[in-house]
Amino acid sequence: MLEKEILTLMYQDFEVLTFEVDYEKERIRIVEKLEHFDKAPYGVTEDSFKLMRFFNARTISAQRSDYEAILKAMKCKSGFELSFKGHGLSLANHYWFKREGENLKYGDINFFTNKWDDTFGRAVLSGDYEALKTCDLNVPDIVISGWGVKGWIYDNGPKLYKLGIHNEHPEEAICEVLAAKLASRLLSPEEVLQYELKTINGKYASVSKPLITVDEELVPLSILLPPAWYLMFKEKNANRDLSKEFFKKVENYDMPELYQFFVKVSCLRTLCFVSDLHFDNLSAIRNMKTGKLKMAPLYDLGGAFGSSESGKSMITNANKGTLLIIYFMFGDLSPDWDYSWYKPEKLVGIEDEIREYLSKSDFYNPEIIDCVIEIYHQQKKTLDEIAKKI
Repeated sequence: MLEKEILTLMYQDFEVLTFEVDYEKERIRIVEKLEHFDKAPYGVTEDSFKLMRFFNARTISAQRSDYEAILKAMKCKSGFELSFKGHGLSLANHYWFKREGENLKYGDINFFTNKWDDTFGRAVLSGDYEALKTCDLNVPDIVISGWGVKGWIYDNGPKLYKLGIHNEHPEEAICEVLAAKLASRLLSPEEVLQYELKTINGKYASVSKPLITVDEELVPLSILLPPAWYLMFKEKNANRDLSKEFFKKVENYDMPELYQFFVKVSCLRTLCFVSDLHFDNLSAIRNMKTGKLKMAPLYDLGGAFGSSESGKSMITNANKGTLLIIYFMFGDLSPDWDYSWYKPEKLVGIEDEIREYLSKSDFYNPEIIDCVIEIYHQQKKTLDEIAKKI
């Protein structure tokens, strides 16, 4: 592979900028702004560091359990190098890059309106990494982030199949689907990415469609909001003063729905003690024609109902202390918030769905399921009591 290469970053068929990729040092440098630089990814300026951040978010994670197997099969030294094997096409935005002399049109190659060879996704999901050696690399899989083992499959349109971080443990996929079902009741179906529970190669997977459509860009809150806010959000459960400061800032932010969004996120975390709702898994959607931002549906509900490794350890050895720990870790509710949207009657019967879904995993034996439901009841009681006072 070349040590360095000059590429053109495209938004659909608009030339945005030229940039140099240094494969040896894994760095990116902006060479020249082009005619349509106004269509650059959100947060990207003339600062090469910000473009580097954009591309780093489009590489498979080194934390994936199959990371080394994928790189070995593709003869790449890093996910960064792998992400430049194709044209960088994604299902999270409409950016890509082309090489000098290429005569390509976005309408002919994008994944939103065209089928692609999904052998890569199917090989990863089956664990057949030898099959990757002959795969077409113009696939969305090489620019997808996150720790979990996952693959894009063309199944009546693009579908993302996620096996979870530890793909031998089906509860990660099961609990993501279950958390989305609870969130659809707590909030509304439009505010949550809809997941299905399917099996592929004998394993459970949570399955979803792309979050965006034509002329939209997914903007993680880690890019949209100041870095200091991330630290406040991360620590707010352990520090009530930080929580108050954080909610004051989002309430005054130039995006009216942001405040209520975080109120709802906090309520969801309280009820299903989901561990993976951080700034990289919370996003806004930008309309590329108007520039208008709106909150994206909730997605990546990993670790819900104690399905993370630390969560399973806690609920396996549950006692009153465990319940108290979970309360303080996930019970970030304030009587100062607006709960007028909360309708507790919409959650009636959710316990039956919790039992139904958790029983699909050998880990969740009847005793552990009872513990999970007890935690849910405890958390819901707190939410009900606070909401009634408003």
